[in-house]
Amino acid sequence: MNENNPQKERIFPFVWPWKGANNQRLSVGELVKVKTFSIFYLIAIWTVIAILGFASTRNCEGTWQLALQCEYAFWVKNLTETPLIFFRNLFTTPFLHNGLDHILFVSVLGFLLIVQSHEAVFGSKRTALMFLSSYVTVAPFFAVFYTVGIDFFPDSEFMQFAFVRNWLGGSIGMFQVYGALATQSRKPWIMLSVPVIFEIFNLTVLGIDLHISLMHVMASFLGFGISYWFVKR
Repeated sequence: MNENNPQKERIFPFVWPWKGANNQRLSVGELVKVKTFSIFYLIAIWTVIAILGFASTRNCEGTWQLALQCEYAFWVKNLTETPLIFFRNLFTTPFLHNGLDHILFVSVLGFLLIVQSHEAVFGSKRTALMFLSSYVTVAPFFAVFYTVGIDFFPDSEFMQFAFVRNWLGGSIGMFQVYGALATQSRKPWIMLSVPVIFEIFNLTVLGIDLHISLMHVMASFLGFGISYWFVKR
């Protein structure tokens, strides 16, 4: 971690993709070394799109590409039906996306702004761990929540909906990294209020599923808590 991070004097401690934590311009070699995870992830998800196309949250029978991506996506039902596949897919679903808007959201806002900024300050290993750990914390938490919830409220449309589709993409990891980056903010509470306001907008204006918003907000605050604990150790 860069202890002398000048971005900490700002409310939003973002850096340009071609710069380091001290706002210095990076050479190509330095860029690859400093932001290895961001570069790897972006190459990986766009390669998946180039080879397999976009995934679907419900249609798993149209083509072999759709079927393959459904097989490796996160399904709540797999927690009890196929636990090993459930665990495996926690590490594959971050690399699958279901539309151009989805992958651009994760690529541009998620990685070119948020994740690479975190990586410049905290390093590639810690950033990768922060990103991927959201899929073994937030995702399983909600899988358990819906699995238990459907038992108590079998007629709840909210609970039922969690089982009729898969959940995929890098947004949960992106929000957890965002929360972690908030520890470098001069006003962390302002940064943490942004995901809440953003998800209220998504719910009320764009009509996004409440399930997604809950995961995003939880990931943001969990990322902040985990990173704050590490920073203060």
